[in-house]
Amino acid sequence: MTLEELQAIPMQYTFGYSADGHGLRQYVNAEHQIAKQVYTPRNKKTGEWGTGEATYKMLDTGEEFDTVADLLAGINARSKP
Repeated sequence: MTLEELQAIPMQYTFGYSADGHGLRQYVNAEHQIAKQVYTPRNKKTGEWGTGEATYKMLDTGEEFDTVADLLAGINARSKP
């Protein structure tokens, strides 16, 4: 799989919440067994949202990744016999 193919995979929103100090959103693609979780900090005083940080997970193996490039490497390693 290429990075472009991975980025084109549709992700379905499955869960999210907002708290005083942050927000969390989770997206899943069951066919490809991958998930993305986005944590976004929030300033308690001003209520302004910061920049979200994504982490990724392969659902079938439970492996977690900090970057989409690392997720791609994990997917490609999983695909090899």
